[in-house]
Amino acid sequence: MKRASLGILVLACSLGASGEDGLRELPDQSVYAKDGLYLKVALLDDPKEFLGEWARRTGTQSPPIKTRTSFRRGEVVFPALMYSTNARSPAGEAEITCSLLFRKPDGSIYEKLEDLKVVKGRPPEGIGLSEAKAGLKIEDTDPFGEYTLKVTITDKVKEVTVEMLFHFSVIDPDAKPPDPIVTESESLADPIHPESAQVASPTPQPTSRVRSFSDDLR
Repeated sequence: MKRASLGILVLACSLGASGEDGLRELPDQSVYAKDGLYLKVALLDDPKEFLGEWARRTGTQSPPIKTRTSFRRGEVVFPALMYSTNARSPAGEAEITCSLLFRKPDGSIYEKLEDLKVVKGRPPEGIGLSEAKAGLKIEDTDPFGEYTLKVTITDKVKEVTVEMLFHFSVIDPDAKPPDPIVTESESLADPIHPESAQVASPTPQPTSRVRSFSDDLR
């Protein structure tokens, strides 16, 4: 896989907790909602389409989240990350970061992106979309099989870290990919401020490892 893409979430599942105090590890789950912190991650079927629809959304209506778990060489694995938090610094700012750890089918580390900025400053009133938008492009030489992605999200003001583990497959080009799963076509309600539905348009933040999709969204 090659560093290539944008950066963010998926299916609502039951919640669980384990591990060290302050660390919630949620294998194969993509939603965390506790004590004023809401996090949602999805492996998107079409990142460009989703980001474009998110930028154009108005009112409480959110774009459908189409997810997938099977990819072909040349495609991008993009975890979308949405958030809401009631934690604020004395200056009234929120600060959330995330890291992405990809592992090959043999369990070895393939790529690691650290300290990506989700938000630093005053967050939107409703559900926000991570400022950093990063994913990986599957290269022609990457092996077929099951990969894993661990998304580690830290609310630095709240001092809480959440880990989410995802499994996805790189399949043979002759294999027919499954149809994408359409989830949450309804509006994403704000679990902290239900009365507010304003969501800021995403602003790509390119780095040496992250490709900006702003040109694609024009």
